[in-house]
Amino acid sequence: MLPSVIFVGPTKCGTTWIDSYLRGRPEVALPVFQKETFFFDKAFHRGVDWYKAQFGQQTGIGVEVAPSLFHKAQARENLAATIPDAKIVIVYRDPLDRAVSHYFHYRKAGERQMPIADMARVHPDIVEAGLFKTHAAVWERLFPGKVAYLKYATLKSDPLAFCEEVCSIIGIENVGKPQPALMGQLVNAASIPRSAFVARLTRRSAEAARRMGLHGLVNALRRTKLKQLAFSGRSGVSDERSSLEQDLAAFDAVFAGERL
Repeated sequence: MLPSVIFVGPTKCGTTWIDSYLRGRPEVALPVFQKETFFFDKAFHRGVDWYKAQFGQQTGIGVEVAPSLFHKAQARENLAATIPDAKIVIVYRDPLDRAVSHYFHYRKAGERQMPIADMARVHPDIVEAGLFKTHAAVWERLFPGKVAYLKYATLKSDPLAFCEEVCSIIGIENVGKPQPALMGQLVNAASIPRSAFVARLTRRSAEAARRMGLHGLVNALRRTKLKQLAFSGRSGVSDERSSLEQDLAAFDAVFAGERL
């Protein structure tokens, strides 16, 4: 099957939570082996048959939660050429708040502590993925009348209302509360690893394994304590977050005019 609904992100806007919620809904068919296939941005050369195979023999409404796509021009074009009638879902989060979360995404992956502007120079998607108005306008042009919006703030303040909106967009019945494990839970929350080297090595090894098609192995290891051991262990996330405050006012200028 080809999915008919694509949550295009961006990153750090609750998409892991959305994927976890939808995996508890039998009416929805998501990629079998991993959250995101990266087909439209990194694996398009594999062909549409490969992409269809990622959904196995499932029935129901095909959905992919693919936050890497939001700010990538070629990925948008590939998606529009492959599934021109897809419903596109964008999750809006305040750009500065999202950028800070993205900063800690890279810290969790083993990057050293640095000013957020320096981190953004190393990883430009910290800024690029937060240019909401710029990229949303392109999605609207490529998929006229097919773009829906969610607010990350709703997920934080009222997850039941957020689930209702998700169900409405997909076209499935709202069954009330999500799985108890998701209520009040921050999925993929910020943390700082004990060892930056181990975190980098673990992430790169997982990425290499996925490129070789070893998704099952990666997913099995994620269910062990390996992920927690590799990507967490140090205290001080709140202290480091506070240390960024002095840089945020100047950094926020890069998002002028990008708030929805």
